[in-house]
Amino acid sequence: MADAGGLEARLARVEAELAHHRELLAIQDVLTRYSRALDWLDAPMLDTVFYDDADIDYGFFKGTGRDFKPVLMDVERAAGRRWHFTAQVKIDLHGDTADVESYNFSVATTQVTPVPPADLGLFFGYYQDRLLKRGGKWGLIRRKHLLLAGSSLREIAMDGPMATLNQIGLADTHHPEFRRLGGGAPLDPA
Repeated sequence: MADAGGLEARLARVEAELAHHRELLAIQDVLTRYSRALDWLDAPMLDTVFYDDADIDYGFFKGTGRDFKPVLMDVERAAGRRWHFTAQVKIDLHGDTADVESYNFSVATTQVTPVPPADLGLFFGYYQDRLLKRGGKWGLIRRKHLLLAGSSLREIAMDGPMATLNQIGLADTHHPEFRRLGGGAPLDPA
């Protein structure tokens, strides 16, 4: 029979590891909410991503999170279709702060439908982020976007058998397939 002290120590280690993994998942959820906010033109969701006093540098914009959010939504509204993807997330957690680097890929076109075929803008880069936990909620307090490359690709026409695929068209919060999935409250309540 294991001694009570050894069991308590093992339980404490397991609880600490579980808490660490919860924090990592919460940080990754911030990155996921960022993509969903842009793809569905969901400004309230974007309020759960950036702190208002965040330091943002995308090259075309340098300033605060408060000032960046409407600028970013205007950029995304100009696209008829858009898709953002973040992967290969590396997180260095230090209590209530985390340094995060990730790869990003995004696709956009001004056309809402694929017929006639659109030229898709493809963008590849990196995010260098610092996240902060305030009031129990993780959010971006610093982000620098580093663009690796941009390219274009001619989309194929969605006709014939391809026309039977579910096509999204204009994606926004009024789309019948939009689902609000656990965005939470804004980081900086108004």
